[in-house]
Amino acid sequence: MTTSRLAARDVRMVFGGVVALDRVSIEVRPGRVTGLIGRNGSGKSTLFNCLTGFLKPTSGTIELDGRDITGHAPHDVVRAGIARTFQTPRVDFRTTGRAAVVCGLYPSVKHGFVASLLGLPHARRAERHVQQRADEVVERMKMQAWAASKVSQLSMGRVRTVEVARAIAADARYVLLDEPAAGIGRDELRVLAGEIRALADRGIGVLLVEHNFSLIRMLCDEVTVVDTGSVIFKGTPDEARREERVMSLYLGSAAAGEA
Repeated sequence: MTTSRLAARDVRMVFGGVVALDRVSIEVRPGRVTGLIGRNGSGKSTLFNCLTGFLKPTSGTIELDGRDITGHAPHDVVRAGIARTFQTPRVDFRTTGRAAVVCGLYPSVKHGFVASLLGLPHARRAERHVQQRADEVVERMKMQAWAASKVSQLSMGRVRTVEVARAIAADARYVLLDEPAAGIGRDELRVLAGEIRALADRGIGVLLVEHNFSLIRMLCDEVTVVDTGSVIFKGTPDEARREERVMSLYLGSAAAGEA
């Protein structure tokens, strides 16, 4: 019986002789939130890109529920059930917040262009489901007051909320969030934290890259720490907080003094 998980196994990524990742391994399991932390330039985003098909590792494997998906194209990775956000949001700033959420649903739509063009009954039913699902996500993420606004008119915190909502709407089995709390206000952060926890409670595996260690401690079941492309620690957030090397390399004296 194959154990469900998204995993990187001994992943090495070299760019022109520079080693960005050196035999990094990590697992994201259904129903759990895994944190990935490290200083800027430590390899976190490179690992995200390997997991989601934007980069093919120099060596090592990416596995989805026991199946090797190393080097698969990003759109195939999405169809396989992996959604992600980006450190710099990739949202069409000309569209509305709600329309951006709707876009997150289309990878799961089964009917084709011709069926939609002809207005066939199954295509109309699927379209109604998409719109209903988008409204549900908008409500859950407390976006109702500004969902009809163009993304270009929103604060960066709300733009990030839109991108997270779009990933949530995709009905993925694994959701990878790259610094989703950056620029988000306190109220938005509270909603975001609740929704990330709700994802795990619904059996979805979450990988969270985040500089806000308070959020890591609040949400994560386990954490992997990377530095200069290598894993230097794996354990719980509280164990990471007590690890002197982790404190000195990443969290710093301010985090070490947190309650």
